[in-house]
Amino acid sequence: MSLELINTRLLYTNYKVNKTLANLQNQYATGKRINSAVDDPAGLRVSERLKSLMNGYNAGTQNLIDAKSIAETIDSTYGNVTDMLQDMRTLAVKYQDSTISSTEKDIIQQQLVSLQSEIKEQISNITFNNRKITTDSVNGKLSLSSYGDVVKVADSTSLKMNSTSITLEAKVNLKSFNSGTPHDDRALVIGKDGNYYLTVNSTGNVGIYKYGSAPGGYRESIGKITLGQETTISGVFEGTTAKIYINGKLDSIFTLKSAGYNDRDANASIGLEDNNGFQRQLDGTIDDIRIYDRSLTDTEVTSNYQGNVTRDHLIGEWLFNNSDNTAYDTSGNNNYGTLMGNATIETSTNSNMSFNSGFGNFEMGKFSTLTLNKLGIEDLSQITSDITERLDRAIGLVSVQRSKAGAYIDVINYSISNNEKMATIYQTSINNIVGANMEDVSSELTKAQLQHSVVTKMLRQVQDIQKKTDGNIDL
Repeated sequence: MSLELINTRLLYTNYKVNKTLANLQNQYATGKRINSAVDDPAGLRVSERLKSLMNGYNAGTQNLIDAKSIAETIDSTYGNVTDMLQDMRTLAVKYQDSTISSTEKDIIQQQLVSLQSEIKEQISNITFNNRKITTDSVNGKLSLSSYGDVVKVADSTSLKMNSTSITLEAKVNLKSFNSGTPHDDRALVIGKDGNYYLTVNSTGNVGIYKYGSAPGGYRESIGKITLGQETTISGVFEGTTAKIYINGKLDSIFTLKSAGYNDRDANASIGLEDNNGFQRQLDGTIDDIRIYDRSLTDTEVTSNYQGNVTRDHLIGEWLFNNSDNTAYDTSGNNNYGTLMGNATIETSTNSNMSFNSGFGNFEMGKFSTLTLNKLGIEDLSQITSDITERLDRAIGLVSVQRSKAGAYIDVINYSISNNEKMATIYQTSINNIVGANMEDVSSELTKAQLQHSVVTKMLRQVQDIQKKTDGNIDL
């Protein structure tokens, strides 16, 4: 056999040994069995698909951490606000102590105003990563569709009617009328159980009622509302006169025998009267509810309909321009309501924040911007007798937002934990596919190094012989 042929075979063997050695050295350095598609094409495809899923969960976890930070920012900020409101309540109780002097009252009022300013600063600019995370208005409306859908507003000093005059108004859009049976004869728009009502009866006529006027019963409009059409309805009681307006225009006038009024303790309801067997459920939407403890003039009713809303003697206003399950009172009296049943606030804009969680989108509703007006502490130029009641309701409002934030934090923590478990599972699977058995690699590497040493030595010997002979040798 010629030296040239021997040299060729040794070179080929050396090539294979070097290739094996390089591969083993790469495995030893990286700890991976698969470092390129050449090593295991099928295994690489599977591992890359699993890696993509794992990376999705890891990225989703970071997104969820951002969502959690937003909720924690709300909770922390409103926690501070709650502490300040509690301090204000303590001061308000002290203010109402008849034994303190006017000078002391002035000092307390200054402290209240100072806390009010600090609260305003806290709630006016709640941001995360320079983005505002509360929403001022989402142009919503209350949606009611099944029996039991209602907004309940707790009785309060401001809702107790002391005047013989009252104005009720709302914007409604009904999907259907009530059956007309004795206990389902009308739909309640707004009412304070047994005190005052604004309704739509089973034939589409607007009805108004006020306790203490005689003769008893509803006064009903001549005109009717049309199903599926947004309509503004108003009822006005002024002494012994009652009026109904439809879309800002006077529809009918009634003369009463008595103008008296006797407010009985009761909560207010929006959308449903469920009392003494009555099941007066509204099916549709309600918006822009207002209650005044005086009678509006014809001009004022028309102006309200046109959007130029008077604020004089406004004791309750619910616009449903928020993205949570609270009906905020924007009259400044903080008579907020709680949505019950399947009552929801429909919004015309996207009021949610969306985060890719790695396995789908996690939706977190934007938090409503709380204002001094919503909290009922916008005007402290005079400390009214119901200040502690207002502060209690303000604390309740803030607690609603904190509870919402806390609920999101719990859900997010669970999702983060799930993501981390899934990412770990995928990482383990990837390791099993691409990972190298380091004991085996080390053993094979030693063998390859020995082979490399032997082949290299033989090549040198053959090359030395070739230099001394004519290239032929008997083997």
